[in-house]
Amino acid sequence: MAARRAGGVAAGASLLLVMSACQSLLDVKNPNNVDESALANPAAAAAEANGLLGTTTRMLGTLTAIHGEASDELDWVGSYDAVGELDRGVIGDYVNQMLAGAFSISGTARYLTDMTIARIEGFIADGKVLSKTDLLRSYVYGAIVYSTIADTFDDFAFSDKTKPAPAIGRTNMSQLYDKAIGFLDKAYAIATSNTDKYNILALRARIKHGKAVWKMLTPTSKTAPANPLVADAGATADATAAIALGTADAAFDIVVNQEASGGENVWGHLNGRQEDAPGQAYVVNSRSTINRWIVALKDPITNAPDTRLQARITAMKNFGSLAGTVWMTNTRELRLILAEAALAGGNTTEFTNQINQVRTLDAKPAFSGQIDNLEMLKYERKVELWMMRRRLMDMYRFGIKDPLWQPDANFPSAFDTVGLLFPISQPERLANPCIMDASKCSK
Repeated sequence: MAARRAGGVAAGASLLLVMSACQSLLDVKNPNNVDESALANPAAAAAEANGLLGTTTRMLGTLTAIHGEASDELDWVGSYDAVGELDRGVIGDYVNQMLAGAFSISGTARYLTDMTIARIEGFIADGKVLSKTDLLRSYVYGAIVYSTIADTFDDFAFSDKTKPAPAIGRTNMSQLYDKAIGFLDKAYAIATSNTDKYNILALRARIKHGKAVWKMLTPTSKTAPANPLVADAGATADATAAIALGTADAAFDIVVNQEASGGENVWGHLNGRQEDAPGQAYVVNSRSTINRWIVALKDPITNAPDTRLQARITAMKNFGSLAGTVWMTNTRELRLILAEAALAGGNTTEFTNQINQVRTLDAKPAFSGQIDNLEMLKYERKVELWMMRRRLMDMYRFGIKDPLWQPDANFPSAFDTVGLLFPISQPERLANPCIMDASKCSK
């Protein structure tokens, strides 16, 4: 009896120890978690702006990948068929897993943009924060978020945490460009350094140009536009002003020093999982681990592999698999915007001048009519804007089809839908009752 009693005590003690161990293992508190109410503290302004930057870069890492995969900039060389579907141009499949992650992080970035800017604006209005540095940064990040969403998606929903919102529709996506431009207007009004002013003006020029391209391709069509050239007065004014503030080869880039979006970012896909490689339109052989980083695209004047493109592709390889630099815009792109506007207006002298301002940065021979002007513009944009999330819309407007694109019986494809962008993803459609039936939205 005593023995049994002792045994019972021992067993009970063991059970308590096990339960205690389980509780200590599972009951983990993350010291980095912050209650939402703490965000109302003005002292959190810098942390909130940093948080928005982190989310913005995660979004960019993912969206750069799907832009490259859908265009001819990247080729699918792995085993993840969601990537292969994008490579085939079937970007209308709302069930695609790559799209699901891209839409989710984009929605998060959009929500954080609005919340962060509203809070910091409130801190300043109440006199609780004197410096406007974090507000300026948040305006710029917000402009990137809104404009990149407009560059990427056919449709979007502005839900508020658990409160769903209906889709706004393709024709209303231009409002996102306007929102981005408005943020940059506010940022420029409080900018003091020439560096900040350059970045803001350069980004605003690029967004205005992007909106003009979007308008050309909305609604979607079966054929490319008869006149693919854009001449937006606001874009050219901002480009000219930015160039005056920067150096000859100035650039606005974002260096990412954290892992972005798990393995679904462009660096993870290229250098980690190796689902993608630089596209066959650019390199010797995208399916060869040796030759996928060696440029084959030849400069139309030198007839030699393009040195600028080689530098960009080598840089992408050297970033590694977790993070890298997101190329936002630069003076080269600004000059191409000015060159395009000049060509659209029939000013071939200025077109040639702007093209050669770009080419001289890499010691390339001057362009003097060796090939057609429009073909020269297409070539320089193809080289200079590689992996900057421009190529898909350029392919549409210039009537360029990736040989890998295919028609699809079930979903819209870039093969036969000019201007097609990504749809609202399946997880959002399942979670948000307003997407399929706006009448189901709660009042």
